[in-house]
Amino acid sequence: MTLSLLVAYRNRPLHLKCLLEWFTNTVHINPGIELILIESSPKPTLVKEPGKNIKYVHVQEDGNFNKARLLNIGLGYSVGKLVSSYDVDLVPVDLSFKKHLLLAEESEVLLVSGYRLNCGKEYINVEEIEQERLQAAICVKEECSESFLREQLVQGHRYGVIPLFNRERLIKAGAWDERFEGWGAEDKDVIERYLGGTRHLVRCPDLIYLHLNHEEAAGWNDLALTRKNDSLYYEKRALREIMIKEGQ
Repeated sequence: MTLSLLVAYRNRPLHLKCLLEWFTNTVHINPGIELILIESSPKPTLVKEPGKNIKYVHVQEDGNFNKARLLNIGLGYSVGKLVSSYDVDLVPVDLSFKKHLLLAEESEVLLVSGYRLNCGKEYINVEEIEQERLQAAICVKEECSESFLREQLVQGHRYGVIPLFNRERLIKAGAWDERFEGWGAEDKDVIERYLGGTRHLVRCPDLIYLHLNHEEAAGWNDLALTRKNDSLYYEKRALREIMIKEGQ
């Protein structure tokens, strides 16, 4: 396997249906890619083998959604040289990771990620992808805002859609920090720790992923959890800056 896509999710039946359909239909053009599904729920919702190059792991729980912990569990089942956190609500517009993999292999010091296009639908057929790409609005609104650009260009925050991590380097960097619960900051944190001071994030507009619509959910988008995550993220950033100044 070249690439392992780790999909941590809960209560997303239509998104999962879409994901399994496009992956199953394109496994012949993505032969070196495996899908690791990690479901957090009281009971498993998949009762049969999902398909070729797909692994399913059920984590029995009901509480705050801890994406970071689920991703670490999925990492233990993965075998790809490259790994990435793959949201259950994303669809690559060309149904292939060929360009993404080619760019990721160009340099050892680059972490390559893409962009997402917001789709107004919760589910799309494979045949609708090109039509939805043309109708989609590029990026989320925050990504085009002045504050978002300032975070990236001045404050050094790093975001990316489907960054392809070298598996061994990711493990050495500590993988995902399980203190993050719910939505936000765990992705920035792992990217920045992975990059350190010797690698660089590159976001490529040739790598486009459709982002399916979804509502907010308790235990995931709660404001209290988001604030807690932000606080932890800035605490860790401050500590890293101190260590850099001290030459550690």
